[in-house]
Amino acid sequence: MKTDDPHTRFIPPRRWTSHSRYLLLGLAVVSAALFLSGLSIRVLWGSEGRWAVVVREMISSGNYFLPTINGEIYFDKPLLSYWLIAPFALAGGMSEGAARMPSALAGIGCVLLIFTMGRRLFGERAGLVSAGFLLTTVMFIFWSRTASAEILNVLSVWLMLWAFITGGIDGQLKKLIFLYALAATSAFLKGPVAPAVGFSAIGFYSLVRCVTDLRTGRPSRETVKKAFFSHFKWVASGPGLLSIGVAFLVFAALFLMPVMATGSWQSAELMWRENVLRFVKPFDHVEPPYAYLKHTLVFFAPWSLILLGSLWAARTWPANWAHRWTLLMGLAIFLFFTASGSRRSYYILPLVPALALIAGKALSDWLAKPGAGGGRSLKVAIHLTATLPGLAGIALVSSYFIRDLPHHPVQILLGVISIAGSIIANMLLLRGSRQSGALLVFSLVFVLEVWGFTGGMAAMEEMRSFRSFCREAVVQLQGVEDGKIALLPGGDSSLVFYLDRGPLKTLADPREAALFWREHPDGVVIAESSSLERLSADPAFRNTVATLVQTKGPREKNGNRLAIFRLRPQ
Repeated sequence: MKTDDPHTRFIPPRRWTSHSRYLLLGLAVVSAALFLSGLSIRVLWGSEGRWAVVVREMISSGNYFLPTINGEIYFDKPLLSYWLIAPFALAGGMSEGAARMPSALAGIGCVLLIFTMGRRLFGERAGLVSAGFLLTTVMFIFWSRTASAEILNVLSVWLMLWAFITGGIDGQLKKLIFLYALAATSAFLKGPVAPAVGFSAIGFYSLVRCVTDLRTGRPSRETVKKAFFSHFKWVASGPGLLSIGVAFLVFAALFLMPVMATGSWQSAELMWRENVLRFVKPFDHVEPPYAYLKHTLVFFAPWSLILLGSLWAARTWPANWAHRWTLLMGLAIFLFFTASGSRRSYYILPLVPALALIAGKALSDWLAKPGAGGGRSLKVAIHLTATLPGLAGIALVSSYFIRDLPHHPVQILLGVISIAGSIIANMLLLRGSRQSGALLVFSLVFVLEVWGFTGGMAAMEEMRSFRSFCREAVVQLQGVEDGKIALLPGGDSSLVFYLDRGPLKTLADPREAALFWREHPDGVVIAESSSLERLSADPAFRNTVATLVQTKGPREKNGNRLAIFRLRPQ
């Protein structure tokens, strides 16, 4: 990094113009079109069913402090992410869209926040490009349209960082109260990981600033003390200590409410097990230390090549603290998750906004100045990226003529437009119309993603049998009492959600199914594929049990199949 700009003061605020406000409004509209459209198209998958079932059972029981799935206590996650879903479920009924709405709104909030931060750090163009990257990053869109606490966590981390750069860095009381209160509250989204990431990044930055100050002269007790209290005002000051006190009260209230309401310390034990023990002594999700190098590139697609070019260009950035802060945030967040022994691809999501800021700054410089540092690497990366919509267009057109793949009339038109647009974008970039070429690439990616998460997703859902199985199962189970329905082996939360019945009996193995039928000869058992194989291998079972409903093809999750069984009449 060059040192031709040695000023050390953090960048001051920029005045908001009507043009900036219009850009912010436009980003809100575009983000809403991508994140909110067709939220209920895709069937619940993986852990999404947990959020949907927990909230529905909270509403049904009226007890918002005791999360349950199929009537069994489930304290695997703190309560706040469930509470955020509840208003949408109460307003419009518990649906896939209601379960995913908080994540989608958090995704929109992240895009607007990154525009605001990028604008303050580097100017309006850089803020807009950074927001554009975040808005169109496929995995960020995917998780923003998923019922979970992940994107809520990302928004919390970056709101903490925003509070820091807009006043917390100078020890401003209001910003520090906001920062610490938010940290305490966000600990109840997915556990203390959000405040841990935020404070680790802030502490890392402050430590680097201290070391930088001490390098300019001979360190002494006084200079160390001065550097520490100068750069750690967010904790080592009157406003900092007062804000910590406020955060303690907020945390204690949220921590003790479930304990007092349920008389159980399960929620507290969860916080310890899922966040402290998993970090220092992982018991699952174990991957090698280099895993996040791979995951980072995947989670910034389709802009991964531009990211690599941007990181190369960053070595030429002037050494002011706006540039350093952005790079240090990315490094600190990456190191935090790498240091954890428990690693999973989507844990790295809080890093994505930092990557968007880095790429947004580098690309905006390249658009403004053809000879900007790292220009050659960025030029190659942008041209290669501009070909991706064309390749996607070829795939869309080709897949239309493959019988076993889903078909949609729009995909031919969209494919042709993507191919033509990709060619035109590369021509514009070659002729020096960089802004027009880059805007066209962003537009093509955006349109492809809107279609992919709506029309394309709807076409894919036609191939899956899980939702249709559940609909037919609901019909077949009409008139059957809840006590005469059992799940073998237990059934996942999504199945429980779509059946929409009271707590159902869960069976551990086929032997328990036989005992269940002894008690309830007219009962029914819903079984998954692993149990189906064991049950079908038993001749007595084949001769005595009839199949009411069975999935016609692979289930969305892990290829499992489902079937409903009833005893044959004697």
